Amino acid sequence: MIGEAHHAAVTEVVAFIERDAAAARTGAAAGDGAVAQVDVTGMIATAFDHFDSRAGDPHLRMHVVISNKAKTTLDGNGGPWVTGRCLLRWWLCRSLHEALFVNHMTRMFGVSWDARDRGRYRNPAWAIPDVPETLVDEFFTRAHHIDAETDRLIEECVAVHGRWLSPVTIMKLRAKATLSTRPTRKSTSWQTSPRNGGAEQAASSGSDPTAWAMSVTDNPTPMLLQADDIPLDVIGEVGESVMVAVGEKLSTWRRWNLAAEDTRQTMGWRFVTIEDREAIVGLVADAAEQRSLRLTPPELVSFPVVFRRGDESSVFRPKHSTVFSSHQLLQAEDRLLTRSRDLADPTVPVGTVEAVNSMPDGGGRMFCEDQAEALTRIAVSGRVGCFGGADWCRENHGDKCVASSLGSRTR
Repeated sequence: MIGEAHHAAVTEVVAFIERDAAAARTGAAAGDGAVAQVDVTGMIATAFDHFDSRAGDPHLRMHVVISNKAKTTLDGNGGPWVTGRCLLRWWLCRSLHEALFVNHMTRMFGVSWDARDRGRYRNPAWAIPDVPETLVDEFFTRAHHIDAETDRLIEECVAVHGRWLSPVTIMKLRAKATLSTRPTRKSTSWQTSPRNGGAEQAASSGSDPTAWAMSVTDNPTPMLLQADDIPLDVIGEVGESVMVAVGEKLSTWRRWNLAAEDTRQTMGWRFVTIEDREAIVGLVADAAEQRSLRLTPPELVSFPVVFRRGDESSVFRPKHSTVFSSHQLLQAEDRLLTRSRDLADPTVPVGTVEAVNSMPDGGGRMFCEDQAEALTRIAVSGRVGCFGGADWCRENHGDKCVASSLGSRTR
């Protein structure tokens, strides 16, 4: 039944891609001549089930390969290439699959779900409360290997560069760790794996595993929501929260970004049907768009009906390609620009900066060329806010702050 829930969620995600995310490029000629992005009415996809990880842990998942041939609503014939844009929304599809799978599991077994923190740079994981962390750890051998190697790579980079790494760099190191720790895939089934018994013991804490599983899935009928059950003021509040959350990560965004965050924030809501969930996700995304600042100008000309989608948008613009930002972000940029033009702050003599650049810190590390250049430009700029003193910077920004480094090396 768990497999059925998983397959149903995958089927619904593929249907969503075909209906809302996929587009086909077409036009008078191939290549640069294919300027229209039209909706599709059919796609070809092949799915491959996987039941365990390379480390032998049970890990039910499905790889879906979508052909780049599709039927379009413009001519009804197969042939135009499906644009890569439908495949670039994988993060939205992943969030949607998780939400749909959770919904199906709740409808089948009546289970509840908790969000479990996975660290600073990762989204929470949703898990059934009755499934203990010991069982999760038992099944996360592959993840533990990746985490350990990622931590090692981070420590190595910090030791070399003398500063903490950006989230983007950490993601790249994690990808590198995933590849470097990947073992050769084995054909041993989970049922015959020697780790099966240990996992059962971890799951049941000494009791019968089957009885434990039955107790976890034996629940009263859950309360499920319909789209009409969510008040409009709640939708507005969630839309505001979605816009703020996306704005903390991105300076500009599109509806796809809002929809992905929207799906994550409404993960705790359980709906009767997928149509109810899609309706609420759409309403929340609309509310988030209304609270965002539109940067993309509107269409300057009117197109014939044949070149318009169902929402009246032009096929000559990618679907949901409108770029948004927020008044708060633009105001913050204005403040930064204003401060950048104010040169009233104290400066540091160039000779002092050069002396600092040539001195190692307490760990024997030296600034590299670009770090030394950045320190010099900041120290002599006189811009307001560049320096609040080494102690102030250390208190507010940590030991990796430039001013903190300057202060520690000149003492």
